[in-house]
This record gives sequence, structure tokens and C-alpha cells, in this order.
Amino acid sequence: MKSVADIMNLKEKILQVLKMKKFSYADLASYLHISESALDHALENNSLEIRTLELISKELRIPLYSFFRENFEGFDFEKEPYYNVNIWSKEEAKFSLELKALRQEMEDLKAEVRQKDLLIDALEAQIIKK
Repeated sequence: MKSVADIMNLKEKILQVLKMKKFSYADLASYLHISESALDHALENNSLEIRTLELISKELRIPLYSFFRENFEGFDFEKEPYYNVNIWSKEEAKFSLELKALRQEMEDLKAEVRQKDLLIDALEAQIIKK
């Protein structure tokens, strides 16, 4: 069973993400159709239902499991889909962005090779005609 410190940590994480997403605690409570005090009570008394936590993760567009990670520094909410990134891992966010950049570079290189192949084919066709 989670301790009160763990539950407060969950609330702190929710507040951090709310701040990053430019949402207020009141906005979140409204989305959940409960009062802020009811949300506080659920977090403080370890009575937050998993369905509610899932709704929070969907509204904040972060994976449900990320509430149980260490931190989320370095994560860019605008560039990464919320469902496949561990926002609490700075290294994962960094490597994910690097991997995306490398994939784009590979696609660009493939396109350039296709263009060169077409040019070679056209030049070969001209040589054969002569």
C-alpha cells in the first residue's frame, strides 16, 4: 500500500504536468466532474480510483504508468505522442528525439538516392540512344 508521502508525490506530479500543459487544478477537477476538494480528498486518502487516474492521464495526454516514474525533465509534449513515451525519463526523451531525427535523415537520404538512380537511368537511356 502506498504511503501518504507517495500519494502527495502523485499529486505533486499531477500539478507539475498541469503546469507544463498550462492547465489548472480546477480545470482538471472540472474535467473529472468532481470538486477540487473531492480530488484532494481522493489523493490524500489513497482513494483515487484507477479509472480516475486513467482519465487524468488521458486529459493530460501522458501514459498512465508515467505517474509512477521519477521525473519528466526534457520531455517535449508538443513533439512526442503521449502514449508511447516515458515522460519521467530524461534519457528516453532525449534518445527518442534523436532516433526520430535519424529516421528523418535516413528518409531524406533514401529520397536522394532515388533521385540519383533516376538521373543515372536517364543518362544511361541517352547513351544507349546515341
